[in-house]
Amino acid sequence: MNKKIKKNQSGFTLIEVLIGMTVFAIGILGVAAMQLSAIKGNSYSSHLSEASTISQDKIEELILLNYDDHVLFDDDGDDDDYNDGNGTGGLDHTNEHGGTPDETNQSKGVTGVQYTTSCNIAVNQPIQNTKTIRIITTWTEKGATRTVTMDYIKFDEI
Repeated sequence: MNKKIKKNQSGFTLIEVLIGMTVFAIGILGVAAMQLSAIKGNSYSSHLSEASTISQDKIEELILLNYDDHVLFDDDGDDDDYNDGNGTGGLDHTNEHGGTPDETNQSKGVTGVQYTTSCNIAVNQPIQNTKTIRIITTWTEKGATRTVTMDYIKFDEI
């Protein structure tokens, strides 16, 4: 009796398995790097949203005040400009009660980040009988100072 030996075997060789594992590992590393980048982006977006909300809340506080309210005065004497060139951006108020530029309105956000909010008033900008209110909210993230700036124009009611 003649027995035929089959040499046709199915399966993978050791080299094929190693190449497959290498391709899979490179793919997983790429996904991990992408995930880290997404986490960092989400963190920054969260802080930016929180700073924007703080700025918007401050603007809403100030627009409810009368046009002649002492908080809406130009404390630094640059009446028509909200950048006086001294590095503070022409800040008039840096707290919600219209204090001196040395005071700060600091608040801790939900994310645990410390935000500092400042305010500047430009009188008769961009036209007569208006005040431009600029709110500047800053925070520090990974050693870099980040800023959100919002402007609102308040008209004198005649």
